Amino acid sequence: MSYALPIRVLHSLIALATLVQLAIGELMTVPGIAEADEDEAGWILSAFAHEGHGDIVQPETLGFEVHEFLGLFIAALVLVRVLMAFSDMPGAGWRELFPWLTGEGRRGLAQEARSQMPLWKQGRLAPPEEGERLARTVHGFIILCMFGMAVTGAILFNGWNEHGHQTAFIAAVGELHEGIVGVLEVLLALHVLAVILHLRQGHNLLARIKPH
Repeated sequence: MSYALPIRVLHSLIALATLVQLAIGELMTVPGIAEADEDEAGWILSAFAHEGHGDIVQPETLGFEVHEFLGLFIAALVLVRVLMAFSDMPGAGWRELFPWLTGEGRRGLAQEARSQMPLWKQGRLAPPEEGERLARTVHGFIILCMFGMAVTGAILFNGWNEHGHQTAFIAAVGELHEGIVGVLEVLLALHVLAVILHLRQGHNLLARIKPH
């Protein structure tokens, strides 16, 4: 089943913005007070470092500013996607994104998993139309992660001290934000791997989600 046009356009925007955001997040310097490790004099460590000797002030950088505002843009896109989940557009409903929330959805997921497991053992995937619930479950978890990133990112945007030490609460939110990023990266890697396997098997997967 093809997705509705708004879903396909939003999918492309979120995918592009998220890939750029993850790259910036890996390369940027986080402003604030960081601890310097005496074994690596001259190098500024992460603002979340816990074992250091002496403080170094990390100034705000262009990368960090872009990360902040791109994060707000992605948060807006995710909010639109969440609102779409309560619409009647094909492929948009929350029951399709989170089938495990209903008894019927859980039974369907279990049935799909049992039928596809022999193929997985061979490094293959069933045609997309035969694995709708499993694929959309992954999409749902990706959206949940992005929603969590948006919430924690918004808290950090408003509470991060760019000129001093962070409070215990903000530091904890920062750690949670990083943890969610790690989970999202794993899910995205699995998602990309599944797309590659589908294409290698000749499944016309991209036609279902292309924005045109």
